[in-house]
Amino acid sequence: MALGAFLLLAQDGSKFNGTWKGDGGQVRKLNFKDGIVFMEETQTNGRVILRQYPTKGQEITMTEGVWKDSKATGKMEGNKLVVETTMPNGTQWHDEWTLAADGKTYAALRVMVAGAGGAKGKGGGSPETFTKLE
Repeated sequence: MALGAFLLLAQDGSKFNGTWKGDGGQVRKLNFKDGIVFMEETQTNGRVILRQYPTKGQEITMTEGVWKDSKATGKMEGNKLVVETTMPNGTQWHDEWTLAADGKTYAALRVMVAGAGGAKGKGGGSPETFTKLE
C-alpha cells in the first residue's frame, strides 16, 4: 500500500513546485497548475526564460518569449517528466526531469533531437542538477 501511494505521489507534477537553483547558477521558479509545470528561469545574466512543461500527455502551445508558438507534449513517467518540444523553426528538443526520491533535487537533461530545417540534432548531453531552495 505504501509503495502504491509513493508511486501516485511521484507521478504528480506538483512535486516540482518551488524555487530551484541549477549547477550553472540559474534559478527556476516552478508552478504546477492544470497539468502543466510553468517555469520562470532567471539566468545568471538576468535574462528570464518562460516555458511550460505538460505532464498528462497533452499537447500545449507556448505563448511567450523565446518559446512562443512552440508545441510541447509531455507526461510523467514515475518520478520523471518527459517532454518533446518543437519550435516554430522546426528545432526539436527532448527534455527529461528526474526527481530524486527525497524531492530535494532533480536532474534536468535537454537534448536537441533535430535542428532547424531538419538538420540532425547534437545528440546526448549531461543532465544538470537543480537543488530546491524553497
